[in-house]
Amino acid sequence: MLDWLFGNRAEREAKQLNRDAPLILEHAKNMFSDGSMATVASLAQEHIERAVTIYGTKPIDVRRALLDYRRLHKDARGRNDQRALSAMTLVIIYLRAELAGDAATPARETINNFIANSRAAPDPENS
Repeated sequence: MLDWLFGNRAEREAKQLNRDAPLILEHAKNMFSDGSMATVASLAQEHIERAVTIYGTKPIDVRRALLDYRRLHKDARGRNDQRALSAMTLVIIYLRAELAGDAATPARETINNFIANSRAAPDPENS
């Protein structure tokens, strides 16, 4: 009813996701070494693939996956595991972007590009 004033909810969600993905990556780059960034990328890729394999790609399936990944995000926060926390945040953004549709393609592309471009450097913090 008030779409003319506040805009469409799906459009606002997509715009927010498109802003959040690069911000999360920039924050992680400022916080982690290249090896840790590779770990974040690896975890994100692993969990995105896991979400698709286990839950599927229908909207109801993606919503179920989101519930699971919000729990994993909370667990990572409780353990103070910053790499896992960053990866789970990226997975959540990716899944929400899937639900938002084409308008959130830039968010998904940002995450996919990060995963594809991350170097597979060994993580000295995990050795």
